Amino acid sequence: MFISMQGNWSISVKSKNAAFPQRFTVIGASSGNGTYNGVVGAPLVNVTGNHWLIAIQNDPGSGFRQSDTRIKFPTISAGMFRFDIESNDAGGDQDFNDLVLTCSSAASVSDYVLYGNVTVYSGNCIFNPCRRRWVVIDTYKQLLDALKYDKLKEVIEKLYPERIPPIPQPDPPPFFSPLMINIGDDVALPPRIANVYARTNFPAADTTAKARKGKEEIAEPQNLLSDFQLTGTRNLSGAKTIASERYMIDKIGLAKLKDSIRFICNTDPGNNLTLNFVEYDRSSSELAGGPYIGNGNTSMLGSAITDMNGNYIFRFTQSLSEMVHEVEEDVAGGENSLVQVRPDVLVRITDSFHPTITLFESAPHFNINQLQRLDFCFPADIVRPSSFCFNGNLVGSLGNIFIGGNQNTSASTSAAALDRNGYNNHLRSTGVISVHNSQAGFSIDCAAWKGLVDLKGCLFNLQRKKGDAVIRYYTIRYRKPGNGWQFVNQQYRHPKFSKRNIPFYSGDVTGPFNTSLNVDGSGAVVVPAYTNIQAEVYLDGVDWEFSNLDRYMQLNSAIYEAGTPGKVYFLIEGYDEKGNLVPNARDLIALYINNRPIEFGLSGVEFISPLETLPCNLYKMTAAEMNTPLRLNFKANDAWGFINDYALSMSKCPSDVEVNVTIPLSIAGNKTGLLKAGSNASNTDANGCPGYTGTLGDFGTTGFVSVQMQPSAAAGGWLQPNEEFAVVSFGLTANMRRTNGYNSGLEGTYQASSTFYIQRK
Repeated sequence: MFISMQGNWSISVKSKNAAFPQRFTVIGASSGNGTYNGVVGAPLVNVTGNHWLIAIQNDPGSGFRQSDTRIKFPTISAGMFRFDIESNDAGGDQDFNDLVLTCSSAASVSDYVLYGNVTVYSGNCIFNPCRRRWVVIDTYKQLLDALKYDKLKEVIEKLYPERIPPIPQPDPPPFFSPLMINIGDDVALPPRIANVYARTNFPAADTTAKARKGKEEIAEPQNLLSDFQLTGTRNLSGAKTIASERYMIDKIGLAKLKDSIRFICNTDPGNNLTLNFVEYDRSSSELAGGPYIGNGNTSMLGSAITDMNGNYIFRFTQSLSEMVHEVEEDVAGGENSLVQVRPDVLVRITDSFHPTITLFESAPHFNINQLQRLDFCFPADIVRPSSFCFNGNLVGSLGNIFIGGNQNTSASTSAAALDRNGYNNHLRSTGVISVHNSQAGFSIDCAAWKGLVDLKGCLFNLQRKKGDAVIRYYTIRYRKPGNGWQFVNQQYRHPKFSKRNIPFYSGDVTGPFNTSLNVDGSGAVVVPAYTNIQAEVYLDGVDWEFSNLDRYMQLNSAIYEAGTPGKVYFLIEGYDEKGNLVPNARDLIALYINNRPIEFGLSGVEFISPLETLPCNLYKMTAAEMNTPLRLNFKANDAWGFINDYALSMSKCPSDVEVNVTIPLSIAGNKTGLLKAGSNASNTDANGCPGYTGTLGDFGTTGFVSVQMQPSAAAGGWLQPNEEFAVVSFGLTANMRRTNGYNSGLEGTYQASSTFYIQRK
């Protein structure tokens, strides 16, 4: 796997304990790109560049392929950063000593190296499990859960009164800035700290001296750390470090509460995630002693990729502050002293296809040291590592919905072959999906597919044996029952990591390309096919962005629905470099696609007898007219059976009114508030997903349902004797069961309303 690097490093082969040939590759650097033999005693390789990648490869006899790699955490000694990259090849052992590289680099006063482990967490996690001395709330759901505890609610109301619900939350919720509660100190945020250095070694006149190592030369950085001694630190906040009474909290009580909450919080390695490191500049309110609110200025430092265990290493250089107003009176003047402000750092996870879109932003770590371990925990329902392939199915998931069961290698359309029941999810042979696996982030029974559907799966098996065929191309075909096969012809793109900073870059095209393949065993034909970038990453060392590497198509479901909802078959097939079908590289699934808009509306709200009307739906009534019947029309149906629920209701202000519904007879009777609600409690996976059509099934019509009503005898009229004016409103809501693999499974809520006014005359 690729290891991301920043800055200038020298690479040497530390050891080799493998029978297979070994090598390593450097790409994306300013200098030092190339492939190098993995033998002890080989010349030192010097690499320069802002961001670059290194990979170790081995040849088990079928050509070089990527080795598994992991990072050993760095050290600093004698002014040098050092760390090892260990690798495991295709052999039978798992010892990670097949080829070990050592990376070293001279450190300057302004250099920082961060390292640590990244995990993703799921389950009943009320706060971030990584931050020991803090209570960090990462998501809106966590905020709602935290507010259920009186002690936490009291603190949140004090520190973050503006974040207390009710706050309208659209679906999906907007970007959430973490809440940070400091239980380790008496201040909301720690004071800003600066390091003060004194020069102990004065350079020669030639300040551009080079460190000659191997064949190439790397210029030594200015202000080498080995030339300075840390003489102390300075508090940049001064009197502001005094805890503000406004933000004083019962930190001991809160810490006890944190320890007492026995929540089930599962963690998994955050492998192959792209971490975007950002320096955070505290806002005025934060500098004044307030809590973290996240509205300070930020500057991008660079990015790093986690390894197979979720470990990372990241190096950056901060601009050196030779004059800092807050401490200049305490530091001797002249060129012999330097002041370096410790930075505050956070991490952003962005959409790999739209890097400007932030999926998650961590809470900051404050006053970073020159070499510091920072572990990060990200919520799994937002940040999802890409999957490794270990004998996985070609169709492994659709969006966030894992698809279990057996791969349909025979490409059969029989109900038994199409039924994919596993991972606590059920893709039925009809193409209807039921989701109960918590990793999806939602639960739903008997839903249709709609919108853009991510097709994910295993096109390259990391546990492949020597001589196993490799999928180099794949095709996707589709058809409705009774129709012939057609090839999916949507363009698909995936970004390369080395191009991530190119403006307006949206990824390289991976297909379709006209390719000669032996389709259905009938000989070579030219068909639209896609390049298998999974194989290119693992075998060829191409630096495709690892995020979403297991995704190989985004199906625009409307294309395949072709205007009429129903079942659509999708056939995925993998071919080798000669264009032959790879054994067992075939999978066929069915998706029930329904993009049709819901039949929904509320109209014709009017009294059946003429009344005096004024503009803006104002009716004037005499005492004799107070029981005038009213009618309205409504509908909420889906002929294909994916209505979840609907409700027709009414309200009256200043007081409710009981009405007697006379038409239709099926809902006749006295009612207050709710006039009719519809759902089908039996529409579950356990019951075979019979569906529910809404008002179509309840009233036997695809059109509007006419409802007629008037005040009940007990109500005595639209206005009570003591009322001169009233507002009457009718509302209709509905939800449908449709998903693209990411939403809540419930589409809606669809809403319609009508309001009129009554005045006594």
